Amino acid sequence: MRMQRWLALALAGTLAGCYVGPPSDWDDDFPDGPTVPDGSNSVEGVDFFIDSLTGPSVLGGDSLKEVHAKLCNRGNIFGVTDVSFFLSKDNTLDTRDTWVATSSRISVPAGSCRDASAQVGFVDLPETSYYLLAAADFDDFTFEADERNNEGTGGHISVDFNPPPRPFLSWVSSTDSSPFPLLQAQAEANDVIRVYRGDSCSGTPVAEANTCARGYAQVRINLSEYSETYYSARAYESAGNVSGCSSIPAPGGYENPGEDDTTPPPPPVITEATWQYGTNQQALRVRGTTEAGAEVGIFIDAQCTGIPAATVFANASGAFSANLTVQAAGGATVRRVFVAARDAALNESVCVEGPKYDTPCAPGYANCDGNPANGCEVNLTEDPNHCGTCSTSCDTPGDAVGVCVAGTCGNACAVGRYDCDGNAANGCESTYACSPSTCTISRSAELAITALSVVEDPVRTVPGGAWSFGTLMKAMAGDQDPSALVRQWLKTWTTPQTINGITLPARSQMLSRVLGPWEAKSGGANQPLDFSKAPFRLLAIMNRMDLRNPGVQSGEGRFVFGVLDPQGNPLEFTVILEFALPGGSPEAIQRWAKDWHELGQLGLNHPNYNAKLQALTDRFAKTGVMAGRPFGNALNQIRTNEFVLAEPWEMREFNLTETGLRPTTVKLTPDLGFENSNMLRDYIRANQADILAEQHVVPERIGGVPFLGASAQVPEGFFWRAPAVNTEARHKFSLNTCSGCHAGETGTDFTHISPRAAGRQAVLSVFLRGGTVRDPWTLAPRTFDDLGRRATDLAALVCGTSSAQGLTGVETFGGFPAPSNLPRARVH
Repeated sequence: MRMQRWLALALAGTLAGCYVGPPSDWDDDFPDGPTVPDGSNSVEGVDFFIDSLTGPSVLGGDSLKEVHAKLCNRGNIFGVTDVSFFLSKDNTLDTRDTWVATSSRISVPAGSCRDASAQVGFVDLPETSYYLLAAADFDDFTFEADERNNEGTGGHISVDFNPPPRPFLSWVSSTDSSPFPLLQAQAEANDVIRVYRGDSCSGTPVAEANTCARGYAQVRINLSEYSETYYSARAYESAGNVSGCSSIPAPGGYENPGEDDTTPPPPPVITEATWQYGTNQQALRVRGTTEAGAEVGIFIDAQCTGIPAATVFANASGAFSANLTVQAAGGATVRRVFVAARDAALNESVCVEGPKYDTPCAPGYANCDGNPANGCEVNLTEDPNHCGTCSTSCDTPGDAVGVCVAGTCGNACAVGRYDCDGNAANGCESTYACSPSTCTISRSAELAITALSVVEDPVRTVPGGAWSFGTLMKAMAGDQDPSALVRQWLKTWTTPQTINGITLPARSQMLSRVLGPWEAKSGGANQPLDFSKAPFRLLAIMNRMDLRNPGVQSGEGRFVFGVLDPQGNPLEFTVILEFALPGGSPEAIQRWAKDWHELGQLGLNHPNYNAKLQALTDRFAKTGVMAGRPFGNALNQIRTNEFVLAEPWEMREFNLTETGLRPTTVKLTPDLGFENSNMLRDYIRANQADILAEQHVVPERIGGVPFLGASAQVPEGFFWRAPAVNTEARHKFSLNTCSGCHAGETGTDFTHISPRAAGRQAVLSVFLRGGTVRDPWTLAPRTFDDLGRRATDLAALVCGTSSAQGLTGVETFGGFPAPSNLPRARVH
């Protein structure tokens, strides 16, 4: 079924650039649009142009705004295209302009017009006015009689996504005989102030007014109709941005309140000032007591001067409480809180300071010299003089070099020395590169570890074990319950996701096939996930030191999991957790290489093998091992590969952020729509030398058009083609995409490490284990052996030789450490 459907699509792709008319049974139930405006002469073929362009006057707030283009076809045959919309400082479309949306693809009959619309959300641009521009067929998919008339210019659009400040509320005396008080709100000029019953700005507003040029608005409140203990208000901008909520107690005796009162409130008493650490924002809760009904201003790092960070009102017993979020300060910074009270007659108390707060260092950093002026000056994850804790020094025994990696001390060989015999007692005993007979790389113990003794370790792979899915996800959540993190991640499949301007449709079977059954076993959708019942089975632990980037990381360490159905059977769904190997110094790289190689020297059957492997994986999979990352976690990305949620087969990629696991582009892989397209042809031709050298980069956009894929969709046997390009360049480009490497280009059935049933070892693809397949385009034989390449690379690191098993001779590499033999443009 899969083969037939996708073969048809693949064959259809070879017709790109040919005109295909509508089928004879075309059922056009849609109303015709307006005809092409008078005076536009029909031309041969397809000829799109933008007749008119409209949009909102302001972009802002959290609601989507629609833009519309009247798209016409001056040609004599129908055409299918989309319209891309841009914001520009001038009225000329060029590379400096910002893409904001693209319509769906629409069919425009000959001599007719259709409406092309799209929704625009948040735009990351400075606040100012821009021209709205549009371009039909921006990716140049459709051949037209005239390609020069596809752009249109609309009116001006103002961009404003900054919310207004919360209004400052106070009750003021009436100047007339009205029995109802006036609520005065101070905010930005020309905002709309809406007043609500209660203190949470919820429900239907009871009154509203516009602020004047000075930012004031007064609203009369009918206390008999809207009798409340508190009232609240928000400020609304014309752009759609909304302020935070301010509240105020209902007035008591509002007629000329406090007219003769000149006594300030007593100094507030602060009973609590509790901070909660955050890397970008910090939460603060302040509690205390003061005069009943007084307004309390909370100031951060300022002695009751300027605008308070928050204002609240004391209740009838004088207690007040404020919860606010403030911009985070650097580690080792001292934060101060000040509070002052003001009564109804505007008398102000003295300023009171609360407890000081010493901002902790981010995970992986420390203030070892005790000087707050230079903050958290030490990186505990890689400083050999402060490794893991301040003043912990890494010793340098014998000919080895002490090195700190992930906050743990270890040894690496100095430049020009090698540990050929694997004997820790004599360290790096050799001043010559090791011979092949003493430097044998074990693929199964050092590179691709799939042995059941590891992936079904009775201690480390069970719930709570170091290699269990729940433990690894808990580390990503800062050693807290990972239920929220994992739910948020899995639910990204249940709603459309827009990445790089490309919208991925929802794959709703995530709920019915994976998350829903797991939640049912955990007690329900509102309960913490039970990770002892997590539907994930470990398939392999992978050493990817060939992905090292000196100065940044020593490579990657990966855990490959298969996803299970409710009965524990493997699904066509794998998840790869890809961690950086922390440390990019030559010594750190050498230490990682030495430690991976020692696994092979022990052998899979050695009783200490799994313990040594865990000590190694702990250095990249735990919290606090890589400074500067969320929770100090070294995750580079999570990549998924599945067919069970919907057709077609699809791969997605996710990054760990402070707010969870967020989808991102798939690297080196264009959107599937560019397969066999003129745009792909032009890209390959323009970058042919880099592609042949496997040094190319696939950009997110080309000419403002989203190019890099939001996912990698993989039809059966898929490989990338482009018309009239160099055959070898086509192969190298396709090989380095996710979709090409996992399908027709390498003769792979989607996964390089197969899902497995319990008690069975995962199977590796021909691309990994070695073998010959036919080039899908030329049918010439191509041989792959990626594990062999990785073995050669690791041998160069640990032994100074390029030899792996079965090879003879010794080749000493220049440089330290040896450069990776992995082409830069390969990320698999």
